Amino acid sequence: MSLEQKLFDDYKQAFKEKDDVKKGILNYIIAQIKNKKIELKTDVSDDEVIALIRKEIKSRNESIDYLEKAGKSDDVAAEKSNIAVMEEYIPQMMSEEQLRNLVEQKKTELGIQDLKAERGKLVGAIMAEHKAVVDGKMLNDIIVSMI
Repeated sequence: MSLEQKLFDDYKQAFKEKDDVKKGILNYIIAQIKNKKIELKTDVSDDEVIALIRKEIKSRNESIDYLEKAGKSDDVAAEKSNIAVMEEYIPQMMSEEQLRNLVEQKKTELGIQDLKAERGKLVGAIMAEHKAVVDGKMLNDIIVSMI
């Protein structure tokens, strides 16, 4: 079952159970998926759905910062509950230690001697295989620390 189908099935279940928080955020995510389909003029892959959900989580985390500064604790709680629902549908990100080990492994596997010159090759190889579970910023920070 695709992630899109799972989201839709869970939306129907939340509707039956009258879970307004889950129903609301899943409805929003499904609408975003439909918009992405229209934009791409094709079906979306699970990786694209995961990227879309991660983007929404990032956006809502930024909103939480502003809401906390404004003293709107009710809105902060609502955003946090929305994030909790969305996080159920994405794989857990690699820890820094796991990612560092992966970088070392790929560096050896690809025979990279000059990390500064062949950085793009390393990043491309890692992201091609592990895009859904790798934080790009953390990957960049690890590679920079190794140069």
